[in-house]
Amino acid sequence: MDIAKYIGLFLLKNHYCYIHGLGNMELVKRPATHDGKALQAASYEVVVTPGGSIDDNLANFIATNEQISISKAANTLREYSIKARQDIANGIEVPIPNIGHFTGSQTKVQFVTNANFKFTPAGIPTIKNSKQLDEQNMRLAQKPSYPKPHKADSVNWSMVIIVGVLLVILAGGGYGIYYYMNSMKPAPLPPVEAPKDTVVQAPPVAVPDSAQAKADSTAAPTAPVTDTVKHTFKMIIGDYPNREKAEKRMRNLKINGNRVDVMPKGGTDTTGYYVFTNITCFAADTAHVKDSLRLLFGYKGVTISGK
Repeated sequence: MDIAKYIGLFLLKNHYCYIHGLGNMELVKRPATHDGKALQAASYEVVVTPGGSIDDNLANFIATNEQISISKAANTLREYSIKARQDIANGIEVPIPNIGHFTGSQTKVQFVTNANFKFTPAGIPTIKNSKQLDEQNMRLAQKPSYPKPHKADSVNWSMVIIVGVLLVILAGGGYGIYYYMNSMKPAPLPPVEAPKDTVVQAPPVAVPDSAQAKADSTAAPTAPVTDTVKHTFKMIIGDYPNREKAEKRMRNLKINGNRVDVMPKGGTDTTGYYVFTNITCFAADTAHVKDSLRLLFGYKGVTISGK
């Protein structure tokens, strides 16, 4: 019975192997290293530590493979351990095939791993998963198939919502343009009053030329003539700290058809920018135009540039 062979097989399967009298063998992974020229891959090394958990796992493994009783396997393993300790004390190496050999002295046992020893951990088994998949496919194949009921065409509510939002936006934009165009119309002129009944007055009293000239010089000044010419005013409809924000607002307003532009602030304060629109109206209608622009553009500080 080749006990050394079973020790190697048990070690590679379980990554450890306890042998009474020799110690506990462990399969340890060493990390990858760099020797200054190339990167050396990770490797495995067998290390023997004294003591360990006493168990009969190795004896059971030998008994199962040799088809013998556990007691006979344990006795054979005990004899192998005694003989190995004697050989190690006499300076004789005790080999484990394809892995390495025991060495040391009467008081300390060591294990030297072969330089060509290569170990690759077992992969994750997929037989069980494949078997379960085959059983599931078999059950599906055995189930009777029924015709699927006709499904009524479903309504794409997301498209309905998007179309509704677009209609609301277009309606709001159309109302804004309509309100803006109406606000630009000049205010209606006040109605002309009908002439009142003529009152017959007494004929004027003749006044000497010198007295008439003095009366003309003291007569009240005539009332100023009302402005009947339209003017173009720069209406400030936005105040922004930098040109980037002002131009962004200008582009958004131009999308809806508004005629707007950007200009820097005048005077000593040149760090900000205005968004303005040119309005042509009577001077008397500027207050009404300001109110309309405040409602249209949502800017309460609407003013006339230069005033």
